[in-house]
Amino acid sequence: MNNPNIDNQALDAKYSSASGDRMALLKHLNEKRVTTLQAREELGVMSPAPRILELRRMGHNIITHRRYERDITGRNHYQAEYELIAGGAS
Repeated sequence: MNNPNIDNQALDAKYSSASGDRMALLKHLNEKRVTTLQAREELGVMSPAPRILELRRMGHNIITHRRYERDITGRNHYQAEYELIAGGAS
């Protein structure tokens, strides 16, 4: 049953926003690398490249590796793999 005191649209907007996407990516990157497909499928970040660019502009030292990875249908994609390097913004 839905709680009438919770505004689900506001929650959806908060967690699907660019800032929410950046937070999800940064949290993940603090632990390990993330690929474009992982960001989409595991973190729900549909446009990871612009969010990574924004994080870089905020001072985070994120490098890009290029690699092939299969999606859930088995199709191979050439994609980015992002890695957070120590020494950037805290």
